[in-house]
Amino acid sequence: MANSDAQMIVPYRWILNVVDEEPKTIASKMILFRGERVFRVGLKNCAPSPILLFLAADLNRLGMRVEEVMYGVEDADTCPAKMTQMYHQIGVDGTLQLFTVTLAEKVVGHCTFMFRICIKGTAPEFAYRLSDRLGKDQLWAAKENPNFADVEFIVKGQKLLANKSILAARSPVFAAEFTKEQPVKDVPHQIPIDAMEPSTVEQFLHFIYTGELMSSLANEQLLMLAEKYRLTTLIGLCQVALKKIETKRMVDFMKRLNTEVEISSSQVSPEKDTEIFFDRTTPTFRCALRFAGSENGLSKCMMKYQKEEMFFAYITGRSSENRIGKIVIHFTCAKHRSFGLKVEDVYCSQPYTSYGHWFKMESKKLQNNAELLQRFTFKLEEDIRYSHDCTNQYNFDIKTVSTIGNYYYEMMDDAWLKDFWVAATNEKLTDVDIFVGTVKVMEAHRVILSARSPVLSILLNKVSNATKSIVTFGAEFDVDTVKHFLRFLYTGSLEEFDIGVVTLFLQFLYTGSLEPSASKDPDYKQLLELATMYEVETLKNFCQVVNVPPDVEDLTSSLLELLM
Repeated sequence: MANSDAQMIVPYRWILNVVDEEPKTIASKMILFRGERVFRVGLKNCAPSPILLFLAADLNRLGMRVEEVMYGVEDADTCPAKMTQMYHQIGVDGTLQLFTVTLAEKVVGHCTFMFRICIKGTAPEFAYRLSDRLGKDQLWAAKENPNFADVEFIVKGQKLLANKSILAARSPVFAAEFTKEQPVKDVPHQIPIDAMEPSTVEQFLHFIYTGELMSSLANEQLLMLAEKYRLTTLIGLCQVALKKIETKRMVDFMKRLNTEVEISSSQVSPEKDTEIFFDRTTPTFRCALRFAGSENGLSKCMMKYQKEEMFFAYITGRSSENRIGKIVIHFTCAKHRSFGLKVEDVYCSQPYTSYGHWFKMESKKLQNNAELLQRFTFKLEEDIRYSHDCTNQYNFDIKTVSTIGNYYYEMMDDAWLKDFWVAATNEKLTDVDIFVGTVKVMEAHRVILSARSPVLSILLNKVSNATKSIVTFGAEFDVDTVKHFLRFLYTGSLEEFDIGVVTLFLQFLYTGSLEPSASKDPDYKQLLELATMYEVETLKNFCQVVNVPPDVEDLTSSLLELLM
């Protein structure tokens, strides 16, 4: 069983309206993605071996690379019944990548290819993660609030405001600088930066505040700032982004596309520019599950999501000797509604088939209660050999739609999800004491609390910046639930994360223990009350979904319907 592993899978539809019999090369124009021309698709349409190709170039400037590409042919404007993985021919870092596949026959007439492009970060720490989009916007906007700004970057005569606690949480260099200084009341700490463009410093600060990219990373000045302030993830991203396409790779690219048939004509289709608009609300989860022959009909959980079992699968078929025939793969999702998710489609791969084929599972829609349970099936055409010592692996791509506003996945710096929270738990430049009743439970940062909650902003704005503030939650609230609430303000997520070796070391100095501190699951009813009280919209929306238990009659009706 696996934990949730969301994938950034970008779809692109290539429509070829009229393709004649003449051998020719057909290619799209460069395709825009997030403001950069980085993709292109093409077809060397000649017998006996037409080649479909997918090209990515300069994607590294966005901190991304293509992990894999699958393609399928649409039928009557429906999703392809089968997707096939293209062969990765050239490149791994996003500078120039080529994926190809040989088609069974020439394309003639009308044809629509659907591509599913799986994207990863060019640095291991730059990954597809869940967070509150509104929270990031709020934190970035707080940078300009003069009530909390205590740092000024002086860049070519311009002043760019910032906050010590934010900078120190993300950079050990800033942390050391602010810790050793003697602050002067009402006088911001000034940092002159020579020979840099203000836009570059703004991009640098945006990465610190949000963990995300503002524009192209192919910027040597940005790399210099990242190295000076030891932002590990940004250093890795910039180093890859500044790579140039190698001549050898271009030669390899041309060699891979050579065919025995001479093609004298070419065509651009479509003739207009196209752009991929990626929907942030559609994460795809990739799962793998192994079944032994003796487990025929046995349901297994294949994935947990935020500690809850959500996706299940099982196989059924007729067993005889060492084979199982008339196999049906069953996929069921439950509790997805509790996390604001809806399954849109599921593809699965099967053992003993040609490399890289994925098949669309058929949705078995429940007439009355599709929100409670969703079920998909796929019938295998071939028998499966098995033994008690051998298992067969089935892979699933589960495309979902998020129904909770602002709570989406995005490519971001992994460290962003924990740096601010670790700074709070380690009391790094904290200026707020947090009480539950009469008991102090932790410390926090005024700028983060104020940015994330308008109610806390009003409360904390009444106190002088020179005075340490106090925020008191009622004694009726559970301490762990209050900490979950605060952690959401800091991280924009309720997912658990690894606190890291350094934090464990500091914890050992304080407590003498290397065991991670125990934290109970939140009381979602209390969490909803806190989110409502302090006007944290995304958390409130999430808790409202989680707090709605399924109606017993609806649930049993769904189960009975599955048996029909």
